[in-house]
Amino acid sequence: GGPQPRHNLSITATIALGRTLVGGLLLAAFKAEGDAVQLKFNGRGPLGEILVIADQTGVVKGKISNPQFEVPPRADGSPDIATAIGKGALEVIRSNTNPYMPFYKPYTGVVPISTGEVAEDIAYYLASSEQTSSAIGLGVVLNPDGTVKKAGGWHIQVLPMASEQTLETLEGNIQRLGSTTQLLADGVPTLEISRRLLKGLSDVEDPTFTIRPKYGPCDVEDLEKRMVRAIAALGREEAEKLLEENDGNVEIRCDFCAHTRTFDESEVRQMLETVEKASAKKA
Repeated sequence: GGPQPRHNLSITATIALGRTLVGGLLLAAFKAEGDAVQLKFNGRGPLGEILVIADQTGVVKGKISNPQFEVPPRADGSPDIATAIGKGALEVIRSNTNPYMPFYKPYTGVVPISTGEVAEDIAYYLASSEQTSSAIGLGVVLNPDGTVKKAGGWHIQVLPMASEQTLETLEGNIQRLGSTTQLLADGVPTLEISRRLLKGLSDVEDPTFTIRPKYGPCDVEDLEKRMVRAIAALGREEAEKLLEENDGNVEIRCDFCAHTRTFDESEVRQMLETVEKASAKKA
């Protein structure tokens, strides 16, 4: 399942987190192996903090501080995401698990939230912190009952050697394109959106690469590994104290997956022994 049923999101929170999840995917996709990106909107609006982590394989997860908070729509009926997020800062962290790659030492960039509409904020970050001229469109389409029908987006990066004519053509195409949410609602395929964006610049026949996004990792096995690491990080003294305070159980909840797992005393002790043996070997 996706984030909406997991976190019981309001309509405003669904659209805000949905846009950020797609934005994270667009920043991370097709990068070097092991690349990951973290987007954090530290807004002063009622939704609070929005945090999304995505990697280059299309795996993405996110959370929002006040998931059930609702904000009245604008006068035209459109969702008021800018008010919901509020003014503040957008923090982006790029990292890589491979020691031979550029972002093995994480790179952090922080910019003011420029509009609070998410797409423009990410484009502003790319221009300010990574000196990359980009255009981004993000959209989330809801069913009448407030559940997500579809979500998507596009990201065009302009290379430094692009001619004035290319830029003018691209700007015209973007203006004519209209709302990304409306295009998705009308059932326009992403390949057709790409063709409209690059009209007069490139013939888009078939996608060069495709990635199927996946929310997570939220498989029980993955969660348990992370939870074992969390208990190991506590150390024996803290773990013993928790067991004593909670009738011999330790409960851990993943904020991204909204999944809770309870470990009993024997499981906790077994984990601690495994960790202590591994530490002794390293020593």
